[in-house]
Amino acid sequence: SFAVQIINKSPQHQQATMESKQAAVLNVAQCGLTLNPIMKLAYLVPRWSKEGVQCYLEPSYQGLVKLLTDAGSVDTIQCQLVYAQDEFQLNAGDFQNPIHHKANPFSKNRGDLIGVYALAVLPSGIKQAEAMSIDQVYEIRDMSESWKAYVAKKIKSCVWSDHEGEMTRKTVLRRIVKYLPKTEKFESVAKAIQLDESDYQPSNAARDYAYQLL
Repeated sequence: SFAVQIINKSPQHQQATMESKQAAVLNVAQCGLTLNPIMKLAYLVPRWSKEGVQCYLEPSYQGLVKLLTDAGSVDTIQCQLVYAQDEFQLNAGDFQNPIHHKANPFSKNRGDLIGVYALAVLPSGIKQAEAMSIDQVYEIRDMSESWKAYVAKKIKSCVWSDHEGEMTRKTVLRRIVKYLPKTEKFESVAKAIQLDESDYQPSNAARDYAYQLL
């Protein structure tokens, strides 16, 4: 029902192929997420391709966090942006306090965005951290099919242009997931990550993957 509401309100989604819309809705059920706009756990995203507009399910940063905590891989996990004027230090070998991040959230000028980090508290109490420079994040962004289409002015906006902060957080979250404990319920997390990374595959491969799901 949420998918129908979203599609009916979006001319781009209405232009998307029926197969891609069916695959996107199927993926909602497989991941255990919801398209409820109040929850903000996942979105239907239109993407341009040579075959026309395609509809994809894209888990949000909050959606991935929910799946990780529900799976029991972490007790809590957070991702924070780091700016040039912040005080930041990473000590990956310290499993109690691997991150030192001091910033003034009320400052009007924290400088340019320079990086992002993820900090996870495991069920054992150990804290695990992962950090990425903004250049590393942008290297991944530049491989996104939707970003390429946006830069080429084939589309007016994309998730990277509209929600850079959340996409930056989600990028480091996807990286730290590789090193987190894998529980029996981790399958839903892996599925969500796989779907989220579909935007970094060639358009034809993304199309074939949608057909396989059907």
